[in-house]
Amino acid sequence: MINYIDEFVAPSKIHESLFIGYLWSTPSLYEKYRNHEISEDTFTEPIWWYFYFIGNEMYANSIRKFDDKTVYSFLTSRPKEVNRKSYFDCYNEYGGYNLIDELLEECEKDKGNDDYHFSEIQKYESLRKFQSESLIDTTNKDLIGKLTRMTLKQMQSFFQFKTSSIFSHINCGEVVEYDLGDDLDIAIDKMNQGEAMGIPLHDSPRLSKKIKGWRKGELMYLILSSGVGKSSISMEKFVLSLYENEQKGMMFVNEENIWKTRNLVLATVSSKILHKPINREKLIEGSFEQKTLDKLDAAKKWIQKFPKNHIKFYDLKKYRVEDVISRITMMKPLNYNYALLDTFKPSASAQESARWESFSNAAQNIFDCIKPEANNVGLLATVQLKIGKEYRYLDLSAIGKSLEIAEVASVILMGRLLFADEMPGKKEALAAYNWVKNALNGVWEKEKYELDPEKTYMIIFISKNRSGDLSEQIIYEVDYSINSFKEVAYAQMGKKSNSMF
Repeated sequence: MINYIDEFVAPSKIHESLFIGYLWSTPSLYEKYRNHEISEDTFTEPIWWYFYFIGNEMYANSIRKFDDKTVYSFLTSRPKEVNRKSYFDCYNEYGGYNLIDELLEECEKDKGNDDYHFSEIQKYESLRKFQSESLIDTTNKDLIGKLTRMTLKQMQSFFQFKTSSIFSHINCGEVVEYDLGDDLDIAIDKMNQGEAMGIPLHDSPRLSKKIKGWRKGELMYLILSSGVGKSSISMEKFVLSLYENEQKGMMFVNEENIWKTRNLVLATVSSKILHKPINREKLIEGSFEQKTLDKLDAAKKWIQKFPKNHIKFYDLKKYRVEDVISRITMMKPLNYNYALLDTFKPSASAQESARWESFSNAAQNIFDCIKPEANNVGLLATVQLKIGKEYRYLDLSAIGKSLEIAEVASVILMGRLLFADEMPGKKEALAAYNWVKNALNGVWEKEKYELDPEKTYMIIFISKNRSGDLSEQIIYEVDYSINSFKEVAYAQMGKKSNSMF
């Protein structure tokens, strides 16, 4: 048991008691704080942890008013554990509702300050954690006084600055001299071994060949209109690739939760790996037939062949690029070499100009984190195509005000569904084809691929590619009923004008 210095314990007590008073006077605050990590270590005295825990249990049991009678009935209905005091015995020992009444009276005088008190609790908890890790010189009274006078945010900035300063000499202004003509045999050997190739995308040989796979140390964008399938394509082509190539990865998601993503990966594995498609509507409706349950069980068993932490999922409850960067930096030493950010977008800002400048800066910060000289992580970021920018030919001009984010990307994929007039026999009929090797002369030739007007197709434009050309597009046959994106052909659309028509 660590003997914490009094400066990290005593000041926290008043904040802990008032925080409990706020929670018990307004139980809905438990919902507000449910995403915070609050444990026994958060509090300096068992009494406040007890009242926090009991209140949380009552709120979880749909109790929305913590009056004396309700608390009494709840506690007396709890089963008593062997060799432990009952909840009710502890309640009486800690002063019962008389204590709560006193807290409610105090909070009535101190309305609306729960954020402040919780922030102070977190500050002192953080300081105790620093002490437990021997990261603070507790004999330095000037430092202790300085830290305890700070707010939580000020203290966080203080330690981040100190940490950055300590490591500032690493990769900072470094100039390394080489002889260009040296080690050419090694360079040839590295190229021959295919070290420049990334991992292939799932069931996408054409796209993988064009962009040289999903490569570490590079930023890739997938830009589509809302509702077209950014998350579904990412799951099929990129997440399945991590499983197939036995590469650990991270998913940073701000528009879907963990349960929807688990549902999607189960359905995608069933459809694309096990070739047992499950209807999308049936997944939403539930009440499955046995054959559907069997398909899902088979998908579960396939996924469970890999460690459960093979892919880490981060639900960005409050979207901040800084959280993505810190997690990538933290997980890279554990061999997490690939990441997916769905969706990358500008942070909220009062002024439009500041919003887009922030978007550009965020892209630069992400790239600085993943580039080979830093963490060497391959990152796919999905981006929503600007409304009104779904032209027939998609290039970087369709990104709109967010164009500056393109500067740090190695690959930019932009997609849309084919228009009705691009089907065979129509005015803007698209000439789809595949490359076939002539058996007589060994020359690769185009072979026509017939599009089916009854089917849905998506065209993916390679709008930026540092590893290859941009002249060809890739056609996917889309089946939204089973979330399937089947790569079927190439196309070569010329840019007529920046227009849909």
